[in-house]
Amino acid sequence: MERIAPVRVGYAINHTGAFPMKQSALLLLAAPLALAACSDPSPEPGASATPSLAPTVSESEAMVPPVSPAASAPAADGVFPVAMRGKWGVNAADCNPARGDDKGAITVGERSVKFYESVGEIASVKDIDRNTLRAVFDYEGEGMKWQRDASYKLEDGGKTLVLTEFGDDAPQGPRRHSRCK
Repeated sequence: MERIAPVRVGYAINHTGAFPMKQSALLLLAAPLALAACSDPSPEPGASATPSLAPTVSESEAMVPPVSPAASAPAADGVFPVAMRGKWGVNAADCNPARGDDKGAITVGERSVKFYESVGEIASVKDIDRNTLRAVFDYEGEGMKWQRDASYKLEDGGKTLVLTEFGDDAPQGPRRHSRCK
């Protein structure tokens, strides 16, 4: 037998915490009507007694080919090329965090680059190939937020990462980083 959730009809409780008699009688009279309105008078012959949990699919949806997990993955042009990822330093001290003077180190991740006191996330890509990424980055650090156009380029067979930033307030000239071992 199917359970039906109780139906609440507008009611008021008197100061004693009990239903007034008139409203109790109305509630009792309305209950069978509510049950009759909610029940299915007669299921179609051959219909299952239990509802199907399978999703319903329209004919137009059935014609669409399924989407593979790889197709729904983020586009490769929104990430740093794999060869650029890792830790890079301007000098040998940057590759040894135990020294405490690794202020020129950068760590390139899939979608971000971490500097000594800031992090830049890729906002939009302008140009990309396996050795170059030029993008607009959203930076945050030292309580401030800013945006900057920057280019990262691999040179010397992947041993050097050249960072060039563009804009009026950008550091001048390219900065060369060597891969940390």
